Amino acid sequence: MLAPVRQSYTQNIPLHWTRVGRLPGYVYFNHAVHVRNGVGCSSCHGDMTKMQMTYQPHAFSMAFCLSCHSNPQQNLRSQNEIYDMNWQPPADQDKRGTELLAQYHINTSGLLTDCSTCHR
Repeated sequence: MLAPVRQSYTQNIPLHWTRVGRLPGYVYFNHAVHVRNGVGCSSCHGDMTKMQMTYQPHAFSMAFCLSCHSNPQQNLRSQNEIYDMNWQPPADQDKRGTELLAQYHINTSGLLTDCSTCHR
């Protein structure tokens, strides 16, 4: 499984990546905005440390995105937990998520689900 990585390294040639997640061409997605605002990798991509081969655990559909955008506090975590693949929402996630909304200055007055406010 690591042979292509080793070959790429020893021969100094780019590694060929196979795209796993596909989005329509009109979709703009910015990982940085999500990471900067407390949404960790595993919330969307699952526990990558346990995947022998990468797969897409969720259908990246409009419904998937809107479910989080309409209730973001359920997925928010501290910056030191962003890359924790084993993160699970704690029992007090409702309280903690609400505090993180304020800390990250996230306004949930409908703007997170209004696509006309999305900026590149």
